[in-house]
Amino acid sequence: MFKFIHAADIHLDSPLSGLSRYESAPVESIRGACRRAFKNLIDVAIEEKVAFVILAGDLYDGDWKDYNTGIFLSQQMGRLGQHGIQVFVVAGNHDAENRMIKTLNCPSNMKILSNRKAETIKIDALAVAIHGRSFSTRHVDENLADSFGISEKGMFNIGLLHTSLDGREGHAVYAPCTLDDLRSKGYQYWALGHVHKQEIVSEEPWIVYPGCIQGRHIRETGPKGCILVTVEDGDVFEVEKIALDVMRWVQCDVDLTDVEDMREGLEIIRQAIEKGTISAADRPVAMRLRFHGATRISDELAAYPERLEQQIRALGAEIAGENLWIERVENAVIGKLDLDSSLEDDTAFGKLLRGIWDTPCNAEEINGLKDMMADLRQKMPSDAFGPDSALNLDEEPIVQRLIEEAKHMLIGRLLTKRGAK
Repeated sequence: MFKFIHAADIHLDSPLSGLSRYESAPVESIRGACRRAFKNLIDVAIEEKVAFVILAGDLYDGDWKDYNTGIFLSQQMGRLGQHGIQVFVVAGNHDAENRMIKTLNCPSNMKILSNRKAETIKIDALAVAIHGRSFSTRHVDENLADSFGISEKGMFNIGLLHTSLDGREGHAVYAPCTLDDLRSKGYQYWALGHVHKQEIVSEEPWIVYPGCIQGRHIRETGPKGCILVTVEDGDVFEVEKIALDVMRWVQCDVDLTDVEDMREGLEIIRQAIEKGTISAADRPVAMRLRFHGATRISDELAAYPERLEQQIRALGAEIAGENLWIERVENAVIGKLDLDSSLEDDTAFGKLLRGIWDTPCNAEEINGLKDMMADLRQKMPSDAFGPDSALNLDEEPIVQRLIEEAKHMLIGRLLTKRGAK
């Protein structure tokens, strides 16, 4: 019997997105999160006395800013080497664009498989054969699995591949292949990488995505880590999910349906925040809250979004202190009575509300909006519109959400002002 660890998508020294630009964000928890998660991986490998570790691509996060990333990696590989643990790696799309890799010697216990052709490495003492092929360029659209050899008889065969398979939501298509392509090789275990969400695709044979080891933005919520595999008598005996992340991203959907006043609403929000922090098992938490439902307090919630967000952040600080950061508050509630009755008013105020309410959420249908967006791009720094930004104007769903939020905010302020008279 022996054990090995399957991990992927380490993205060493990749920054966590969406937090560090905010004042009072937990910068120390953010800085170096991927490194600390990788140290946890090494700790688990040593504690479990694994025979080897396999890394299925994207060990790095593109080009390094300096050599410190490579030195850190060598230190961690050295820790494994002191315990006789070997590491087998295939380069993924992010690794392939790293120009500095070629200038540092690979640690002696770490083997990066060839990118020219499929390679098989045999560990005779364990009767293990590892088959794999690295990316040679960032964009690989050929089926690399086709080039893998068939299983070695009498050995435990592992396929090591960075791939999107037949497509996964939110991930670019790289080295596409089908389940039948993988099954046809006769391997006992396929160690995949590229998809950041943990997924056991198949158990006959085992085809597994371990996910990334540390969530880096709100689209990477929940536990992140690696897979610990136990092999006995030439077959998979146990597959165990191990959490490695040091900071967790949590998205909370808060149903405010039928809430009558803000005091009741804040209590429901408090309970949602407490539940979300408990799910992170004592880790620091970056949380996004999304309010939805038909409620009488919709106008009050929508009228002053910045004030509401700071109020919710203060509530989060009260509940969890420095271990919680409210990354964003999204308000998608709708009015229950006041808005409906106001929209039916045959008055100038009612007509104004209807004009706002009927504004389409498609930017193409709003006169002058495209020009305003172009002007905004000129005035703000480019990183404000990055892929993980709340202002990524290249994604239509984000633009539609921003328009919808603006409509609710304006209507909320109008109704709030009217009610105050």
